[in-house]
Amino acid sequence: MTISIEEFMKKATKEQKQILFDLAELAKQENTVNKKYNEKIKPFYEMAKAANPMNDGQYTRIIKEDAEDFALIATREERDELKIIKEKMKELYIKAIEMGLGELGIIQRNYEDCVGEPINNP
Repeated sequence: MTISIEEFMKKATKEQKQILFDLAELAKQENTVNKKYNEKIKPFYEMAKAANPMNDGQYTRIIKEDAEDFALIATREERDELKIIKEKMKELYIKAIEMGLGELGIIQRNYEDCVGEPINNP
């Protein structure tokens, strides 16, 4: 059974509300880091399409694999941040289930994607 967030908030404990607040804050952080990541990675996909001058005056094309390698190097900080955020979210989703938030639609919609397994509601 799924209940709305409005219904749930009427009877939620302070700890349950805090979990929802923390998940919302992490989602905001994830969105911000994803935007930074996308801004950084875009030029590398552009590079894969463009010709680059070589020192000897000849031109060569950067192959897709090179652009992907450059993108991995350039976005390491964001990827590390996202990994930390996703791990924190996973811990909070597990805690949310343990604290009885498994009937919330938002938890049900996101739990499996974040945790990697279906909810096992008691």
